[in-house]
Amino acid sequence: MRRTPRQVLLDAEQHRRNAVSFADQAGATSSIAERDHFAMMARTSELLAKNADWLRSIDTFLTDWRPKS
Repeated sequence: MRRTPRQVLLDAEQHRRNAVSFADQAGATSSIAERDHFAMMARTSELLAKNADWLRSIDTFLTDWRPKS
């Protein structure tokens, strides 16, 4: 099943899994450049997860304000 870009962006749990994976990779490498790269990727994934949570909560809040059909 193909997911839409919106579904990918709003998948907070996947972003969290990615963050853990990147953090593990950062800890497993001996290269400082790779460690920094994976640490930045982990942080980016954490921020994407927070953003997805925030967008989902805003969307839920706005549901109450949308016209009822």
